[in-house]
Amino acid sequence: MKTSRLIMISFLLVAITTSYGVVGEGTDVVYDADAQPVMANVPYYISFMTYDYKMWICRVNMGSNDPKSCPQQPVMITNPPADLPTQVMFLLPSSASNNTVHESTELNIKFISPGQCGESGFWRVVQNSTTLEGEVVLNGCKSNNDSKFFIHKTNEYYEFTVGDNDNVDPTTISLSNEPVGRQKLLAKRFAGVMEVYFYRNMPKEQV
Repeated sequence: MKTSRLIMISFLLVAITTSYGVVGEGTDVVYDADAQPVMANVPYYISFMTYDYKMWICRVNMGSNDPKSCPQQPVMITNPPADLPTQVMFLLPSSASNNTVHESTELNIKFISPGQCGESGFWRVVQNSTTLEGEVVLNGCKSNNDSKFFIHKTNEYYEFTVGDNDNVDPTTISLSNEPVGRQKLLAKRFAGVMEVYFYRNMPKEQV
């Protein structure tokens, strides 16, 4: 009887460890569009939902059609030229047990290319004291709190949040109300959600 109880306790401990993973990390792995785990330090394209919407994160000047115009920031563009969508990398804290990206794990987002405008490439949320809204720009720093993001699962896709990960009503990253075609990334509470998918390679349909 004692042996059976010890076996049962051991089984429960293994199950709990497997289900909850390492303390401080999210419990569920984030997957890309090919059903592969999203990995830190690996380039990904970010689309609005699936590639069928033809909306991609690009590194551009919001107010200019010149791809070399400065300053630049992450912008969701509909039907961008094939060479405009810009890859990002997810950077995990040094305390992470491995390079797999988990939901609810603190991370940085950085464009892989240095760009020509002198920005760091790290995504950063700048708060507007008047509107109490934040806007994602590119002069962030890995160690600063305003450059830290989280990934959460929605029904089918993923969303980014910022701020306190334990908040009941987290600040989500959403799209601005500009006409469809070119939209800024905003950080707002009680707002719509920018649902995204991650692609390691650009789908052939978009090239």
